[in-house]
Amino acid sequence: MDSSGLEAVFLANRDTLLRFLRSLGAGDAAEDLLHELWMRIQTAPTGPIASPLSYLYRMANNLMLDRHRAVRQAEKRDR
Repeated sequence: MDSSGLEAVFLANRDTLLRFLRSLGAGDAAEDLLHELWMRIQTAPTGPIASPLSYLYRMANNLMLDRHRAVRQAEKRDR
């Protein structure tokens, strides 16, 4: 699947991905994370992806992990 195929899967499942991010605790940042996900699939070179929806969920989960780590690091720094 090329990037345009991945983009099509993203657009078709945008609301589901947004609910997924909110269920992970993203809250108001869910839209921002979804936008970041969109930007990453726009710029990242990809080859064929066997399961594009699973790939997008994994990317969204990784963004949440990155966000969580950044928040924890900021809290440590502020103390």
